[in-house]
Amino acid sequence: MTTAVGVSEDDVFLDSGASQGVPIYDLDHVEVFRGPQGTLQGKNTTAGMVSYYTKKPTNTLDGYVRGTAGNYGLWGEEGALGGPIIKDKLMARFAIVNRDYDGQYYNGSHKNPTGGYQYYDMRGQILAKPVDNLSILVKMHLGRNKTKVPIDHVGLLPGGEDAQGYTQTSTRNIQNNGRTDATTRRAGLSVNAKYDFENGWSLANIFALEWNHFNVFSDDDASPAPVDYQENIGGVARVLSNEVRVVSPQNKKIRYVGGVYYMRNLTQSYSQQPLYSPIDSSFGTGGNASSFNISTQDAAVFSALSFDLTSRLTLDIGGRFTSETRSANGEAWAYNTDPSNPYNTSNRALTYINTSTNTYLNPNTGQAMVGPPLSKTFNKDSEDASLKYRIAPGIIAYLRYARGFRTGNYNTYVATTSDFSLYNPEELTDYEGGVKARIWGGKAQLNLSGFHYDYNNMQVTILQNTGTHTTNAAQAVSNGFEFEGQVRPLQNLFGSFGVTYQDAHYTNFKNASAPTPFNGGNPVDLSGQPLERAPHVTANFLLSYKIPVSFGDFTVQTDWRYTSRYRFQAWSDSHATTPAAFLASPQMQALVRHAFSQNPVITGNVRVAWHSVDEKTEVAFWLHNVTNQMTYTNAFGEFFNRNISRYPGDLRAFGFEVMRAL
Repeated sequence: MTTAVGVSEDDVFLDSGASQGVPIYDLDHVEVFRGPQGTLQGKNTTAGMVSYYTKKPTNTLDGYVRGTAGNYGLWGEEGALGGPIIKDKLMARFAIVNRDYDGQYYNGSHKNPTGGYQYYDMRGQILAKPVDNLSILVKMHLGRNKTKVPIDHVGLLPGGEDAQGYTQTSTRNIQNNGRTDATTRRAGLSVNAKYDFENGWSLANIFALEWNHFNVFSDDDASPAPVDYQENIGGVARVLSNEVRVVSPQNKKIRYVGGVYYMRNLTQSYSQQPLYSPIDSSFGTGGNASSFNISTQDAAVFSALSFDLTSRLTLDIGGRFTSETRSANGEAWAYNTDPSNPYNTSNRALTYINTSTNTYLNPNTGQAMVGPPLSKTFNKDSEDASLKYRIAPGIIAYLRYARGFRTGNYNTYVATTSDFSLYNPEELTDYEGGVKARIWGGKAQLNLSGFHYDYNNMQVTILQNTGTHTTNAAQAVSNGFEFEGQVRPLQNLFGSFGVTYQDAHYTNFKNASAPTPFNGGNPVDLSGQPLERAPHVTANFLLSYKIPVSFGDFTVQTDWRYTSRYRFQAWSDSHATTPAAFLASPQMQALVRHAFSQNPVITGNVRVAWHSVDEKTEVAFWLHNVTNQMTYTNAFGEFFNRNISRYPGDLRAFGFEVMRAL
């Protein structure tokens, strides 16, 4: 599933979701765009774009080293070094980060900490300027991230038991007897060539190759019982992209950005679900496995124009046309599970999907079924228009209209034949307006905006009996406002804040699927239900104060965030009319709603740092999650085992950092 919020690094769009969780280090700046994007650069997105820009080689020798240590076995190193090789002609920069963390939870089954990670990432850049107007930046990167994922257990039988008689008694001491780890490897090469013409126009070509491999093991039942209900999913993505971008001089009354974009993504994915239990025959002795190849070819043309209609009024318009073709092939099969090696899928019992032979069988009955089209081209246009009016110096009012789409794709997490399916593109129309004001002699910046998002064919990922399935909701809307600001009343005192309210809900989603026990296998009506992961209210503030001393300065900073309740799954708050007997009581319905949601929570951090007089040395102490709030990031139901499994978040932690710059 394509993410609604896109991520790019140094103008390279990261099309594979596994590549988007990159370590942030040696960073120059971040740009955040809200709403539909795609008329200025890269690939089309519906909910926004986060663009990271790393530090580039320069003619000045510079760099830094940073060491980090903290409780729960935190230890890390980071550094960068850059400068000229041939002054004004050839420059280079190299950066690296490595971090180890044991984690805050204890896995009693394996008798070791869990919830931690070990990652490294390295990046090398060479900037060549063979002539004054031409720059060629070559970047290579390589990294790996391995995370140990704790899974929390909520039993649904009396006393908090599951079907195997297990009850979790501590939120910190969990019992996952299977593997619960995720590993991502990535590498890439990009070449960004830019030529500046004498008339102020520029031409850029951005070529990139990205590769990543991800592999996830999960002990889904989250218990020490010999229920071998585990799973392994993973894949390899190879992405080639090229963008040609033309930019006009930006100091004219009419300004232009335009270009063409091409992307080719070849993704191989696999999944294994052994479904084996030596003590509970209801789990069976067979498993499911699948292997699919998805090919994506994306071609687009985009342009944006800005007109200064008057000295105060500016009109921005942009458009994009995209043609994207998705193709799929592969197979899925049932296999006889080997108790000594449950991930050995070679002993096939039935191949129920084979696209090369046009085989689609119901794995329970053997009856023939009809599969999805194996190739589909989506031709879509998107556009945006905005008016900006300068009310007074430093005060701007604006109106914006934008329409974008998120392309369709195939479901390849397959546990039965009907799971292999194609879902349609999602469309989002954005109407918004607001005011941005720099006041108090430049000491304060205040932004106020209101928005209305109108979704059509919204893509929703639904948790089912086994795995997840992405489908299209008919319609949804989101209405709200945002108020944010920054203020510096004194030279050494800085504060920022933000408040967002949104009412995001489905307006028409009558036949949503849900796990069979939740509503007896019948669809549920989600019309009027809030969107998942869409809290009504979020608020944050940051306060930073610098205290000068004779040997440098101390900076004390604290930041806090409030999030109102939100749920993880689309169906978990809906009214079940025909639930299974073990879920029928009001108390059990309330437990399900609670376990599949994050309650309102306030979290805060504190950081105290000393800087030397030359500002090249920093020693800092930090404390995260000051109030030690228990949070969760996701949940899924193992209803056949009478339990819900959840992913717990980070608790209170502290650490130190020491940094020295050249």
